[in-house]
Amino acid sequence: MRSVRLYQLVAVLLVLQSCLRPLRSFQRTPQPAPPDYSNERYWAALPEKYDSADFQLKEYGIIDNQKNAKADLFFIIPSNYVSGTKWNVSLDDSIANRETDTLFCRLLASAFNESCKIYVPRYRTAVLYSYFTPIKKNSKAAFDLAYQDVRNAFQYYLKYYNKGRPIVIASDSQGTDYAVRLLKEFFDNENSNGLKKQLVEAYLIGMPVYDTTFKVIKPSSYPTHTGGFVTWNSVTHHTNTFYGRPVGTIVGVNPLNWKMDTTHVAASENKGSLPMTANKIDMGVADAKLARSGFLWVSKPDRTELEYPDIHSFYYHKNDYLFFYANIRENVKVRVEQFLKERSKH
Repeated sequence: MRSVRLYQLVAVLLVLQSCLRPLRSFQRTPQPAPPDYSNERYWAALPEKYDSADFQLKEYGIIDNQKNAKADLFFIIPSNYVSGTKWNVSLDDSIANRETDTLFCRLLASAFNESCKIYVPRYRTAVLYSYFTPIKKNSKAAFDLAYQDVRNAFQYYLKYYNKGRPIVIASDSQGTDYAVRLLKEFFDNENSNGLKKQLVEAYLIGMPVYDTTFKVIKPSSYPTHTGGFVTWNSVTHHTNTFYGRPVGTIVGVNPLNWKMDTTHVAASENKGSLPMTANKIDMGVADAKLARSGFLWVSKPDRTELEYPDIHSFYYHKNDYLFFYANIRENVKVRVEQFLKERSKH
């Protein structure tokens, strides 16, 4: 088994790929204008708005049902600002916005559109370099600024959109860092203004989540559990990676059976993957086995980089949703139905 300090490798790649990084400290860098969430342009997806989260593949049974959905999804996007001279992206950045729309809403958030009305705020994501800078006060400030936007968007969503409906929280990569903070602040106590009672499930994907992360919210170890969270980080077999210094035991779930044991589940049991081409539901692509380290081992798929990015590396970070798209879609439907059934009894 090999253990790889992922942050060191990515830092090297970052330097090789681009010399663009913040030129000054956070305090000396002018910050982009903040979003106004009363304006729809600052939402990448809204239920009543035509957007990429409405993605469908009707011939494969992928149908947008937001109009009739009984729950809401608040989705927090991953990094859309890979390299730049500022610490946080401008919300007028056309490249970042296009990535949010064509990749994250279309390929990730859409997995929930059968069961949830989808809300995806645009926010000032931190530049990727923030994860690797040796000057941690700069990265902390960049992350805090991004989280403030996410927090403001969530508060606006609660006040004007939610109306007491069940809530699913989902995220990927950088977005998961903020989803964890959001859950801690608004849900992770018994008296969290009733919000904990509205939580269907949190899908905290693409960043390590530890057994010490939450006080009240528990990891879900079976497919119908509600009010908890699931998380996974896909890597090749016999690889373990991590960001920074572990602060506990990494939690993981296998999205092919939604259990926390180390059972290997064959690719034939996968309900279907969604390639980057978004032209089909692809069968037999990815198996999965949850390693004792908490990471999800996936055998190298017999596919191309065009379909599934970075499949020739050891780290399948960009495929955490794509590999298990149909399983996520089915599971959130199951959990929403179970949540509504349980709520009807009270």
